[in-house]
Amino acid sequence: MERDIYQELRERIDQYSVGMSASGSGKEIAILRRLFSEEEALVYLALSRRLEPVRSVAAKTGMSEKEAARILERMKEKGLVFPKTSRGEKYYAAAPFMHGFFEHQLYRKDPDPELPRLIEDYLTGGFFPRTRTLRTIPIRAELPDHKKVLPFDDVREIIRSKDRIGLFECACGHHLKTLGLRRCTHSGEVCIAFDFYAEYPIEEAGVGRWISQAEALNVVEYAEEQGLVHQVGGDARNVECVCNCCPDCCTILRFLKLLPNPGRVLSSNYTPGFDGEKCTACGACVKICPMKALRLDGETMVTETERCIGCGLCVSACTHGARTVLLKPDGVIRRPPSPEKYTFMRSSVDFWADLAVDGTDRR
Repeated sequence: MERDIYQELRERIDQYSVGMSASGSGKEIAILRRLFSEEEALVYLALSRRLEPVRSVAAKTGMSEKEAARILERMKEKGLVFPKTSRGEKYYAAAPFMHGFFEHQLYRKDPDPELPRLIEDYLTGGFFPRTRTLRTIPIRAELPDHKKVLPFDDVREIIRSKDRIGLFECACGHHLKTLGLRRCTHSGEVCIAFDFYAEYPIEEAGVGRWISQAEALNVVEYAEEQGLVHQVGGDARNVECVCNCCPDCCTILRFLKLLPNPGRVLSSNYTPGFDGEKCTACGACVKICPMKALRLDGETMVTETERCIGCGLCVSACTHGARTVLLKPDGVIRRPPSPEKYTFMRSSVDFWADLAVDGTDRR
């Protein structure tokens, strides 16, 4: 039987991160054919999610190092791999569909004009993620009873713990902009990445820029003023990104809004609190809620708790103090996932470990 390299490629990609599910219509294969030549598909199948030197990839494929390097560099330009240069040697790891091919189209110097429509059709007509992606954390809001937001849910404390911070245009917003579908008016430069996920686009693709902690905190302030949702990626060892997500642009939030109970799929550790005596039924919280979890029934405010993701935007919108966020009981608190349970973004800790030789850090 003749080898179906693109089906084999899809099956491999489906093992990584959120996967690349079969749609039944073949849309995912059409995407792969636009992204990969056959020789690039063969090289990808020789890669893993670990950073490997070109010589290792060449040995696996039977190619010369020069040929393997040429193909890998072309794949880097297409956003198909995670690249890293360490002490003059080039390393590459397989990138998944998300976080990977989709986001990396933002970095392409020669964008494929057909690809955004193919991806959009797939995302809205057959794709289904195989694992959790980002984790919602609330905007800055005071908790009642003098409780504090948990440290791992505090976006400002996360930023203050970092010294390698990159700022980038939102890939989801860029995707919709290329299709003429972006409706929001905020600045697209709202996505913050740390460590390896800031290094490779800035240092290898020349996209984005390094910023200070103070600049990152200003981005967070701006995002909250614009009604964007904080979502973080990473496992218990390391936070990799803070995505300030527009409900009308973010691929994850757009998908969630279609569900009857988005709060069950992606929720923070906080639930909405409400003081009916302070509520004036102005509707500001209804307007800003990204999941349409709030509605006015006459003068009565109704909260559909299974739609609420606990982002806290309703608190910021309410000028009368009627809205608060409440910490959920200890038994249902979601802490940052353990490394073995979080596959959406590979940890910077692991990428850097790939480069260690004889115990020496080769970052």
